[in-house]
Amino acid sequence: MQLSIFSIQEPVISNKPLDRGTFMAAAQFVMALNFEAEFELLSLSAMNTQMGTAKKGGLIFVRNGKLKMHPEIYDHLSLISISSICAGSVYYHGLDKIEAEIVNLPYSDGLLDLEGAEEDYMAFKRLCSPVSRFFLLQAKKVQWSAILSTFRFFMMEGIWEVVSYVAKALNQADADVLSCTQLLEKMQNEEWYPQFRSSLKTFHISRYPLSKVGLESELPEMA
Repeated sequence: MQLSIFSIQEPVISNKPLDRGTFMAAAQFVMALNFEAEFELLSLSAMNTQMGTAKKGGLIFVRNGKLKMHPEIYDHLSLISISSICAGSVYYHGLDKIEAEIVNLPYSDGLLDLEGAEEDYMAFKRLCSPVSRFFLLQAKKVQWSAILSTFRFFMMEGIWEVVSYVAKALNQADADVLSCTQLLEKMQNEEWYPQFRSSLKTFHISRYPLSKVGLESELPEMA
């Protein structure tokens, strides 16, 4: 028997559904931990993907308004934004299918699940615009680079298990809104946490510093 360093204990079973919106919110939090030096993570709540509802949920975070915005900050924001949609796609299709189909992106129709997240997708595209302008790249290339990077982040060993851990913690919380500080303190007590931090560093090194060549390299020519 082989024990993974990312082995995570199952929490007590809750009557609340562990639905897509819970995983979408959890993914935002896990992705944002890549950039916690830039942002203050405040609270987390399950995302409501039902059309016509005012309460969206998700990750609430802030950044010092006196700090200068630059392309990498917009990229950080776009990755956090699209992480919920990518996580919803993993929840719907399963990680195995995403791993098998990612080689066909961005031309694999239907792999990106936008149901109930159309407004979020439009917000993501707006966040990509400053990056595309700065590097003089097609907007589609910057968008798909972020999407592919996010899917690959979730496919890193143990990362989706951490997303599941956060989703279950959110599901088990007594309140609808969970403190990010308390959640992070709980995570830091887990045996897998040091390896998780190492994976975050690996992901960060793989994407930054941003460059035009790097953003273009993983994508085919796009019309």
